[in-house]
Amino acid sequence: MRELSHPSVGAVTAHVGAGSSFRNAAANLGLVMLSLLMVAVLGEITLRALAPQPIIPRYVESAPYGIRKNIGHVRGEMMVAEYRHGFSTNSQGFRGTREYAVVKPPGVFRIVALGDSTTLGHGVEDDETFSAVLERQLSASRPTEVLNMGVSGFGTAEELIQLREVGLRYQPDLVVLGYWPNDPYNNVVSRLFRVEGGAAVRESQDFVPAIAIRDRLYSIPGYSFLCQHSHLVNFVRNRVSAYFVKSLAEEHRISFDVEETVSLKERELTGALLQALAVETAERSIPLVILNMPVLTDGRRVANFPRDIETSLPATVSVVDVGTAIYRARPPGALSYAKD
Repeated sequence: MRELSHPSVGAVTAHVGAGSSFRNAAANLGLVMLSLLMVAVLGEITLRALAPQPIIPRYVESAPYGIRKNIGHVRGEMMVAEYRHGFSTNSQGFRGTREYAVVKPPGVFRIVALGDSTTLGHGVEDDETFSAVLERQLSASRPTEVLNMGVSGFGTAEELIQLREVGLRYQPDLVVLGYWPNDPYNNVVSRLFRVEGGAAVRESQDFVPAIAIRDRLYSIPGYSFLCQHSHLVNFVRNRVSAYFVKSLAEEHRISFDVEETVSLKERELTGALLQALAVETAERSIPLVILNMPVLTDGRRVANFPRDIETSLPATVSVVDVGTAIYRARPPGALSYAKD
């Protein structure tokens, strides 16, 4: 009669030991995850109570012409200590919900507004941007459309490309360009253009900083929600962004601080880009209005528009000194937020 085989005592002990090790590892992992969660919750509560973070999502994506564009059909919110407001884009990624046909309707006076977050309207509702206000006021006397094509983080280099690739297709009767004192920095670090013989020449074919990383992060379930609601997540995002800005400045040996005096490289490139914008519009007999916007720093207005190019601009170009025309006879903080 054949004997029945039984597992050895050693094999059973090894199996039990392996199961116990797995349970211990799972328990330890659970404790680590619980500890991290508790730290995150404590950090969130602390920041909300003592140091609320600006929650300003960047609703941007890569455009086929090598720069960023606003995502279409956005219905979001921006929130900092000084303001909280809705933020919308239409199907083309322009600020607001109004749609605009590419072909200009008969009898309509159309304006294209280019710029960065100031033109886009961070800090105000859709109907409070200067583009929206201008459209309402001009529409009282004639049919008018003002297309707000501002994109957060843009410099003059991206605005020139956007005019060529998008703005001119909309057949504008007038182009308004918002110039902001950090534009010279943005123009240099983008590497989109260089100066040759005094003219702006296309160098790099694309500049879409951190878009690939952002897209990967946004593919994680719940990350988009956290970006729009979590002060801890935005604390980390803001610090990473600041490090990125500082690193680019150090790489190009320029300052990332907004100052009245900029480097020779910044001034020459920015001047060449403004000249290129002027040529693009003048060749089509489109008036160009450049808004020289100041930034408030420590209670003082800082502006660094390259004044030396004004005399060489075509007659179709007008430069409006916002600091004089708008802020005049008003205290420094009357029309600006203190921190953002």
